Amino acid sequence: MKIINKILIIPIIITYLLLNITLANDSDCWTFGKLPYKQEWSDKNWFNIVDSSRETNTYNFSKFLTIDEQKAIITKDDLNTALLNLKKYCCEKELWWLTQSSKTCKDDAIFFNENSLDSKYLFDHLFDVIMRRLNWLSWSNDIYTKTNMTVDDLWSKRRNRITNQAENLSWANPQIILDEYTKFWKASPTSLWHNITTQTDATFWDLSNENFLLYVSWQGSSDESTQIANALKNYNKRTLYDRYNNACALTEYFYSLMDVWINSSDKIKIIKKLANWACKKAVKNQIEWENKYVTIVTQKSSNLFLVNYIKWYISYLQSRQKKLQSTEKNASDKFLDVIRWVPHLVKTCVK
Repeated sequence: MKIINKILIIPIIITYLLLNITLANDSDCWTFGKLPYKQEWSDKNWFNIVDSSRETNTYNFSKFLTIDEQKAIITKDDLNTALLNLKKYCCEKELWWLTQSSKTCKDDAIFFNENSLDSKYLFDHLFDVIMRRLNWLSWSNDIYTKTNMTVDDLWSKRRNRITNQAENLSWANPQIILDEYTKFWKASPTSLWHNITTQTDATFWDLSNENFLLYVSWQGSSDESTQIANALKNYNKRTLYDRYNNACALTEYFYSLMDVWINSSDKIKIIKKLANWACKKAVKNQIEWENKYVTIVTQKSSNLFLVNYIKWYISYLQSRQKKLQSTEKNASDKFLDVIRWVPHLVKTCVK
């Protein structure tokens, strides 16, 4: 009987241990949570995985882009921010044997952003950073402040231009806002660059991370691979609309770039479900919000001009009324003066 009990209990214990290991692996914390950001002997801090793969002309999967072309898409500081946000979550939730008292968590805690995304997947944090570079705001109405995260230059120029014009009182101002919207958002019907999202989606899920990077980085054998590489090289020429539409593809590229040597089919399946459900939907929502923003700003500018015009017109009418009242009073006074002087003139004439 005891032997039978042992035979029954042992598989249960093994199953329990395997289940716990699987659940623990169900995150990117085991891969990235232990990586240090704080550099003890330097004023500048970084994750080695970012430093070795970005803004360099020696890394195999990055060197097809010049350093300036790499920075135009995203900087080291932006990628470091995504990894820090993931690490914050892992440390606070104490995942994969990390605790808030762990040395790596305590050392990097001063760099954690308070309003970071709640997710245990690096994919989510990369997408979050890419999108925040394109809209600058967070739920607390500020960008991540503990790192030197950058804003997309095209978004910044467009938003500042439109915001400044919103206070302009010119009658032509609403049209200027719309012109700026067209210029930065969608310059022409043919301005949409090679949309790499559809192509990268298929290859991201079908290929290993290493093979996917070979496909994206101009090392694939197909014309499609060349088109995708060219699209990335010319990122700085693309409209804001284009950049939003390809945010998911960029997230897949950077996730693979950070995770090139890791291979977990379970994790890929989980991230695939998350990405397919949320990524494109988030992009679509953001584009709608940007459109609504321009509409509201245009209406505000129109209303501001209208209110100012009405105030001016009322002021003009009041001024005209005062002038007419003054003219009428002067005319009445002179008429009365004439009436008063008539008897005197008559007497003078009679004499």
